Amino acid sequence: MKQFFTVLNFELSNYFKNKSYLLTTILISIFLIVGLSIPRFFDAGKLFNSSNDDKENTIVVYDKNNILENVDILEPYFLDAKITSADSESNAENMINDKDADAGFIINSFDDYTYLVYNNGFNDDNQKIYEQAISRIFRDSYLTSKGINAEEIESLFNMPINSDIQVLGKDSVSNYAYTYGLIFIIYIVVLTYGQLIATSVTSEKSNRAIEVLVTSASTNSLIFGKVIAGAIASLIQVGIIISSGLISYKFNSDAWDNKLDMVFDIPSEVLLCFAVFGVLGFLFYSFIFGTLGALVSKTEDISKSVMPITMIFVVIFMLVMINLTNTDGTVVKILSYIPFSSLIAMFTRSAMGTVATVEILISLAILIASTIVTGLLASKIYRRATLMYGNPIKLTKALKWIKKED
Repeated sequence: MKQFFTVLNFELSNYFKNKSYLLTTILISIFLIVGLSIPRFFDAGKLFNSSNDDKENTIVVYDKNNILENVDILEPYFLDAKITSADSESNAENMINDKDADAGFIINSFDDYTYLVYNNGFNDDNQKIYEQAISRIFRDSYLTSKGINAEEIESLFNMPINSDIQVLGKDSVSNYAYTYGLIFIIYIVVLTYGQLIATSVTSEKSNRAIEVLVTSASTNSLIFGKVIAGAIASLIQVGIIISSGLISYKFNSDAWDNKLDMVFDIPSEVLLCFAVFGVLGFLFYSFIFGTLGALVSKTEDISKSVMPITMIFVVIFMLVMINLTNTDGTVVKILSYIPFSSLIAMFTRSAMGTVATVEILISLAILIASTIVTGLLASKIYRRATLMYGNPIKLTKALKWIKKED
């Protein structure tokens, strides 16, 4: 046990002394704290919108054939604009060229018009508003000419309906954003730290440091200390980053008018499930990455060695993401009991779907047992593989070692 803690402390100190580890943690945390605090000190609407949004626009209208009683009839439809009339088409064009008007319409008939604008922008919806307005005006005019009350027809086709939603189970719509984010965090952490652990093992093997280590400590202490150190380092890093975001938003949620609740208002039980399955799943994959790192003697061979397990995890990630809107489906249910995928799938079901406590416990038990077995197998392979140099060792050959020992 003393050897294990010695290895653990050594590996942890390497993480905590790593500048990229510290900078990543600090910079992302500061970014979240500052970013989520901006609305408290600034008007978010003015900060992200141009100053022109506060200026009332002017729209000039030339009714060529006097089909409208008055062009002011269009004003209720253009809520942020003032409607003014022109006495000729050239007059309307001159007003726009002289910046006395922002846009204009030359009305030829109810179903024919010309839109005038100095610069046509992506956010220009004046034409859409005009077409809706002129259609409504024409319809009301036609109905009135036939002796039909236009307001009664309008109320008939646009009857207001009051509704309310009472969620008795999980609100998958509201939970989608933070579930997506947490899944992505697991994905990044497993692949990043898994690669680091594999690289660390291979580096020790390539510079012959492993020969000294295996004579000073048991292989169980070496592999378990290395993997658990990675788990602790990642847990601290992710914990600091997530806490920075959650705490900062909690103090600034009123400034945001609670618009980001779907991202940062995460229930404690969801965070607990995320932490438990995330840590255990991380350990499971880290043992595999560490073993694969021991099978090669050169750091340039690592990517080829870890490619199979990387691809498996990427495929699992994609399957869960594709079925994120159907977490009670057969695919996610099956994945939630497989150790390779339960760290993502069961957490997703817990956050967005309907899952019984007994199902969570069964999945958790399978993952715990699989992690322990994987750790023990990794230790056996690690012991022999780290002392074998030369060409990369095939995983099938390494597994035969275990079979012979048993």
